[in-house]
Amino acid sequence: MTNETRIEPQPKLVWPFLVWNFGWTWGFMLLAIILKNLWPENPPILYLALEGLLTSLSMFGPVLASLMVLKIKGFKAICSFIFSSKKGTWLYLLLFSGGLAVTFALASGGKLVDGALLSFIGSFIYLMTMAGGMEEPGWRGFLQPALEKKFSMLIASSITGLAWACWHIPLWFYDRFYDRSQNPFLVYTIVTIIQSIWFAALHKKTKSVLACMIFHALLDILIETFVGINLADKFDFSQVNSLFYLGGLGILTLYSIYLWYRADKEEKNS
Repeated sequence: MTNETRIEPQPKLVWPFLVWNFGWTWGFMLLAIILKNLWPENPPILYLALEGLLTSLSMFGPVLASLMVLKIKGFKAICSFIFSSKKGTWLYLLLFSGGLAVTFALASGGKLVDGALLSFIGSFIYLMTMAGGMEEPGWRGFLQPALEKKFSMLIASSITGLAWACWHIPLWFYDRFYDRSQNPFLVYTIVTIIQSIWFAALHKKTKSVLACMIFHALLDILIETFVGINLADKFDFSQVNSLFYLGGLGILTLYSIYLWYRADKEEKNS
C-alpha cells in the first residue's frame, strides 16, 4: 500500500488504535510486573533478560497500532509513513530542540550530569529504536492528526497527552528497570499535555513522524543531561533557575500554538 492509498488518520479509528495500543503495551508490562513480583530480589540474569525483553516489546504498542489501523503494509509503505516530510522540516526540528537545549542550559547554569555526554550517542540510538522515539508513529503519526479533525488543537493535544500519560501507568507498578514511584502522576500528566502541544505543532508544520521521533529522543536525553532538569520535570525546582525554566518552556508552548495555527491557515489557503 503506498503513501497515496493508505488510510488517513480519522476520528472513527481512534478507539481501535487505543485498544490495540494499550492492549499490546499493558499486556507485556503486566507479564513483566508478574515476573518481577514472583522473584523480587536477586533474580538470575536470564530472568532479568526475559523481563527486559517484555518491557522492550511493550514499547512498540503505539507504532504497531498505528500501522494496523491505517492499514500500512510493506517495508516501502512503512518507510513512507515514517520518513516523509515537508520542506523546512529540519529547520523546525533544530528550532524546537535548540530551544529546549538553551532553556535547560540556562536553567541549570550550564551544569551537566556526570557522564551524560559520553552516553549521548548510545542513549539516542536506544531511544530512537527501543523507547520514546518509537512511540511517535502512534501519538503524532496517528492519534493527534485524527483528533484534530474533530477537535481544536488544544483539546486534541490535551486528549493525546492524557492518553500518552495513561499509557505509561504500568511503570508506576514496575520498578525493576524504571522507578516512577516518586513522580506524581498528576504532575506527569500535566507535563505530557504541555509536551503534546509542542509535538502537535512540530508535526503539523513538518508532517514528519521522523522529526517527532528525533525530538522525543532528544527531549528525553536533554532532561537527563543537565543538572536538576529531571527534578524540574516533576515540578521540583530546587536545583534550577525556575524563571529560566518556566519562562523558556512557556515561550516554546506559546510559539507552538502560534505555529500550529499558522500552519493550519497555510493548509487551508493552499
